[in-house]
Amino acid sequence: MSEQALKNPFSSPLNIAHMLRNPPPTLDHVLPGLLAETVGLVVGPGAVSKTMLALQMAIAMATGTPLLGGLVGGAGPRSAEPARVVLVMAEESAHVVWHRLHAIASVQLAATDIDPHHAADLLSQNLVIHALAGQEQVNLLGECWEKTPAGEMLRRACEGARLVILDPIRDFHNADENDATAMKCLARHIGSYACSTHAAWLLVHHTNRAAALQDYGGSADAARGSTALPNAVRWQLNLSRPTRATAKQFGIAKEQLHRHVLLDIPKANYVATTDTMVLTRGPHGVLMFSEETA
Repeated sequence: MSEQALKNPFSSPLNIAHMLRNPPPTLDHVLPGLLAETVGLVVGPGAVSKTMLALQMAIAMATGTPLLGGLVGGAGPRSAEPARVVLVMAEESAHVVWHRLHAIASVQLAATDIDPHHAADLLSQNLVIHALAGQEQVNLLGECWEKTPAGEMLRRACEGARLVILDPIRDFHNADENDATAMKCLARHIGSYACSTHAAWLLVHHTNRAAALQDYGGSADAARGSTALPNAVRWQLNLSRPTRATAKQFGIAKEQLHRHVLLDIPKANYVATTDTMVLTRGPHGVLMFSEETA
């Protein structure tokens, strides 16, 4: 086959006959609805615990322990194999991460049957955290929205991972978030890294101002900037603050609004979407199911 044919994206159409005559392979879910080699979003306003949730998810996957009723690791006490996670935190320092690791270990891991020493060993083996606060930006978009050398360094650092989390995605490019072309290119580049690493990549992103004011923080339309980014991903998780209307719906006392967070999955292309989860900020700010609404 010539080099020109190899570069032709239309040279190898799908073999429909083979597909119809053979059962399809099982879809590889990294999280329920988030497949390997795909990209997802975690969307929420500032100070709603997006970074805490990202770290909790990373720790659960790296130790094979469950989180929030099966969001990670299934529903049993030890229902998943530990897997490698790379978490790149653009806004956090090592000291802050250190405190949060202890907080999650004392609350989230303590609620499972895993031995603390074994958990520490698993985290040392499987969890890679890059805390980049104060360091030079990792820019994934060139001046003409092409891939960058920094992007290739990031891709290589994530080889062998099951899950990669970039928090927040705003700190990984210098483009206008409202520029549809730029956001489409960003999503395409990250999608290629996901395919290359065989991992699922999660991008932590902010909501727009209207989402909170007009009470649609749990919607797929809540993400800030161009719709090109949320349209390009296959899975989206939203965190939002309860309003007085949703507090009444979920039985949250008005004086307890500040302690609660709503978790929605408004977009899941490969599974049915789930009902809203009502979470509370427990000890040290660790997210857990709300006892008041359980």
